Amino acid sequence: MSFKIDVTLPENLAHQCVKCSACRSVCPTYSVVKQERSSPRGRLALAEAVVDGLLPLNEDIAQQWNECAMCRRCEWICPNEVEYKEIMFRARNLAMEKGASKSDPVKTAVYQGLAMTGNFLTKVSMKFAPALMETYGKLFKKDVPEYNAVFLNTGIPKYTKLLPKPTAKPFALRGKRVKPEKPKGRLLFFTGCMIDAFYGKTGESVMKLMEKAGYEVVVPENIRCCGAPQLYGGEVQLFEKLYRHNKEEIDKYQFDYVVVACPTCGGALAEEYGYPVKDFAEILEEEGYLVFRGNGESVYFHFPCHSYTAMSTNPDTYRNILKGVENARYVEGEDAMMCCGFAGYFSVSNYPVATEIQKRKVKDIEKTQAQYVLSDCPGCVFNLADGMYKHGDYKNVKVVHLADYLAERLTEEKREKEDIQEENPEGGVSSVY
Repeated sequence: MSFKIDVTLPENLAHQCVKCSACRSVCPTYSVVKQERSSPRGRLALAEAVVDGLLPLNEDIAQQWNECAMCRRCEWICPNEVEYKEIMFRARNLAMEKGASKSDPVKTAVYQGLAMTGNFLTKVSMKFAPALMETYGKLFKKDVPEYNAVFLNTGIPKYTKLLPKPTAKPFALRGKRVKPEKPKGRLLFFTGCMIDAFYGKTGESVMKLMEKAGYEVVVPENIRCCGAPQLYGGEVQLFEKLYRHNKEEIDKYQFDYVVVACPTCGGALAEEYGYPVKDFAEILEEEGYLVFRGNGESVYFHFPCHSYTAMSTNPDTYRNILKGVENARYVEGEDAMMCCGFAGYFSVSNYPVATEIQKRKVKDIEKTQAQYVLSDCPGCVFNLADGMYKHGDYKNVKVVHLADYLAERLTEEKREKEDIQEENPEGGVSSVY
C-alpha cells in the first residue's frame, strides 16, 4: 500500500494565524508559563519566521514547539480555524530533519514501543507483566489497591508514576465478537494501546454496552497503535508505517462505524485514515433507552481535550448521559474541560509544566467533593489517578473510565422514546462553555 504524507510546511499554512490571541485563553501551557512563545500564537509565529527565513531553525525554537501538549484546544476556539496540528507536526518533523531537536532516547523508545504494540514480541512479554507488577507492589509496599495500580518510584520525579496493573490477559480482546439477536449495525472496535495492555476491563465494558445498545461488535485481530502520538510528535515516517499496517487490517472487515473509547485514537482514525468514527458515548446517547442506576454518588467528568477537538464530540453528550444516571449526582468543575496535563510523553518531557496542570485539575476535582472522577480517555484516567495519588485524597475518590462506570450501573430496564423526550424536550443540556 502506497501512502506518503507531505511534510512540507508551505507559506500559506504557516501564515494562517492572524495573531488575535484567543488561543492564549485556553492554552494549558501558557496558563502556567505565561510567556508569549509558550502560547499557540507564539509557536505559530516562530514557525512563520522560520518559513519566511527571518529566523534560523535552532534548538531553542524546536524546544518551544516540543513544549506544546498538542491538546488542540487552540483549534477549538480559533475564530479563523487555523490548522494548528497540521502546522505543528510538520514543524516538529522539520526540526528533527534539520537536527535542531534535542536528542531524547527515552522518547524515541516510547514511540517505537507503541508502534510495536500488538506484535508477537509485545504479546509474549506482556504475559509476564501482570505478575511482575504484582510482585513489585507487594515487595516494595507500593501497591495501591484503590486504583488497582502500583506506585513506581524510580527516584527521578518525571519517571515516578502511579502505573495501572496490566490487564490479566493482555490483548485478549483481539478477534472477539459480540452479536445481539437482531443487530442494528456492525461496529469495529479499535481498542487502542492502553486498553489492550492495561485497561482490558474497559474494553469489555465498551463491548457490553454496545451489545446492549443493539450492535454487533468486532475487534480486529492485528491492529497496532493508531499512530497519533508519533504523528503529533513529528515522527511522520513511523506514523506512515502504522497507517499502512492498520489500514490493511481494518479494511478486511465490513462495518458501519469504527467505535472508540479513546478520543486520540478516534481523532486519528477519522482525520488521517478517513473512517466514519463514533465514540461509544455518542452511540449510547443516540440510542437513549438504556437505564443506568447509581448508588447515591457524586460524579465529576473530565472532558478529554481530543474528544471535542480531534473528534468534535459535543461535550453535552457526556453531560446528558451522566445527568441521566438515576440516583447519582453529576457535578461539573470550573476546569472540567481543561487539559489534565498528560498528553502522552508531554507529561515526562515537560514535567514541571505538566505537574502544575495536573495539580490544578486535582484541586478542581476536590472543590466539587466528587466521589467518582470519570473520563473517556484511558490516558486521562491514568494521569488523573496518578494526580489524585500524588496530590489528592485518593482513598476517597475513585478514578475510572466512563465505560466501566456505566457498565457497572447498567440495569435490565429500558426507556421508551416518549420518556426520553419528556425528560429532555429540547434534546440536550446547554453547555456552560
